[in-house]
Amino acid sequence: MQIRLSNTLNPSYVWFVLAGMVLGRYTELAFLILATLFILNRLNKVYLSSSCLFVGALFFFHSLSMVLYNGYDTGKLFQQVMLLFVFVFCYYQIFRYCRIPVSEWFYRYMSLVYILSIIGIVQFVIMSVTQIDIFPYTLDCMATQNSGRLHAMLMEPGNFTAFSIPAVAYVFLAPGFMKQERMKSLVILIAFILTLTTSMVVAVVISLFLKFYYKFKYLRIGLVVCFIVSVCWCINNRDILSSSEYFVNPQLRTIQEKITQTLSVVENAEPEDFEHLNASSYVILTNYWIAFNAPCRILGTGLGTHAQNYEHLYKSNFGGYGLNKDDAYSMFARLYSEFGILGLCLYAFFLIKYYNKDNIISLCLIVFFISYLIKGGNYTLYGTAFFHIVYYFISPHKFNMFHENISK
Repeated sequence: MQIRLSNTLNPSYVWFVLAGMVLGRYTELAFLILATLFILNRLNKVYLSSSCLFVGALFFFHSLSMVLYNGYDTGKLFQQVMLLFVFVFCYYQIFRYCRIPVSEWFYRYMSLVYILSIIGIVQFVIMSVTQIDIFPYTLDCMATQNSGRLHAMLMEPGNFTAFSIPAVAYVFLAPGFMKQERMKSLVILIAFILTLTTSMVVAVVISLFLKFYYKFKYLRIGLVVCFIVSVCWCINNRDILSSSEYFVNPQLRTIQEKITQTLSVVENAEPEDFEHLNASSYVILTNYWIAFNAPCRILGTGLGTHAQNYEHLYKSNFGGYGLNKDDAYSMFARLYSEFGILGLCLYAFFLIKYYNKDNIISLCLIVFFISYLIKGGNYTLYGTAFFHIVYYFISPHKFNMFHENISK
């Protein structure tokens, strides 16, 4: 079902906010601040949520207590607090100021992914023929990753994958969208697949599973059983799957290698054992090991402390040492490291409480959150904060603020 835009929407203003997410690593923050300053100057009014302020204060004092208790440096804590506060504050002002259905924001986001996908496919073709990346830098002069895979204007293929997941999920899950918007669906899916990332595979599997789960309601139990059996089979037969002849395409073989080497690690392994694996498996397993072995597993060590946990628990001269130690390479690992079991439970509570079962966008964002829990731990990069804000505002609890819904 296609989302329709209202006549009250100022497209240029929405595009300005959304464009900031993909033009560079720091452009989203810069564009948000500019947009918010415009709003404050125009309205002379600040929108505040007492509940958000209360929850934010609790998290801050919890983190400060845990950081001081563990003897960690508070610099990263204050930096992360300020960053999250600015993102939440700015998005709250923007959404309250526009007062348009959140679904219209999502539709503009879908159009942005479509444009990026076209740009990415053109970039991929040129790069395949000439070995020249037409986007060697982002707008804020950060070097992009020229790995032969599609990344469009974003820093690396994984960033494009993460940003596109809700759109891809919408293509799969929105009733009739793939039939009504064939060209848009095809372009988005082709670009998504050409990233050739592990996150792409995970997102497609989750989306297809949910597609069949909701389409064949009477087969739900059987689908769940088949999924569990398939996962167990892959784990028990990783030697077969790791055969070098299993995939001919080198890019697909790389994805295969990442998955099988990750699954093959024994339970009592140490970070030094991970140094013999491929880079992706090394990074994710090392950060998980840090998260599970960090102090204070009930309450965590505080916001922004995963890197300090990393440096405290694991020291090495290995060339890849420290990769993704700031974001843990996984939202699950970072939440567990910094907020412990309590943080994981609160995040699960947030996802359950604000889930809107009558809105397909909410389900598409669930696909993103699950994928991001597995791989992707930055709290704000490339639309992560935006997706959480959309999920919050599109929930049944906030639905009266934006009177448009998209039912399944």
